Amino acid sequence: MEIQADRASSTSHGSRRSPILTNWLMRNHGEGYSAATQAPFLLAAGLGQVDKKTLSQWLSQDRLYAQGYVRFIGMMLSKMRLPTTPGTTNVQWQVTDMLISALTNIRRELLFFEDVAERYGLDLETPWPGEGTFAPTTTTRGYLDLFMNAASPGASLLESMVVLWATEKCYYSAWHYALYSMSRPEQPGNKESKLADADGAALRRELITNWTSDEFRDFVLQLEALVDELASIEEEKNNLDEQKPRCVEIWKQVLWLEARFWPALEEQ
Repeated sequence: MEIQADRASSTSHGSRRSPILTNWLMRNHGEGYSAATQAPFLLAAGLGQVDKKTLSQWLSQDRLYAQGYVRFIGMMLSKMRLPTTPGTTNVQWQVTDMLISALTNIRRELLFFEDVAERYGLDLETPWPGEGTFAPTTTTRGYLDLFMNAASPGASLLESMVVLWATEKCYYSAWHYALYSMSRPEQPGNKESKLADADGAALRRELITNWTSDEFRDFVLQLEALVDELASIEEEKNNLDEQKPRCVEIWKQVLWLEARFWPALEEQ
């Protein structure tokens, strides 16, 4: 179940530019999007079939990802060149406001992880299958490296924002697929059925609801609008063609990593 890239025509920051980059990436370089956002793990999550050990393994890695996200946003904020003239309509201020919002959201998310883990008996330091100790997996390290590279001095603001948009776009779409699977014919619809969920209903009562909220949807759409705004600015300066190949590389890397971030259930 994919999220349509052109659902909103405006954001709180004002009129939205034509989606010259986000739609282009989705349309012309969307190979692997389904694999990234429709993994068997997500289907099982929506059906209440993910056990506590598997969920703990995945949530432990997602927490490490979120901690890397904090560093990524912090590094991006340190790179911002804010205008000296009054006013908040400048795109630099718009991006800064979005980054501050992202930092606040991810801190709240980390606290949410701890709360859910405590209430549902999940372990946030569970080793990945086949690993003897708890540590970032190869895929998680790939994401952490991507964050550091995207926030480095050599990366443009557009490239950094494509990383942020791409990761959040995939995450929201993936959990919407899990939400969609909850309405499949074989899925019991009453609330009492969640008591029999393999994870105690942490996914279907707490996590899926959180990651498919209207607030998260709006956040992704606002990111999308800012990426297209930055792309339009670069196009006006005749710089977009130079940056597009790197944006394509980033998008494909996110799709590759996201497809491998979900647990392979057949290995459990």
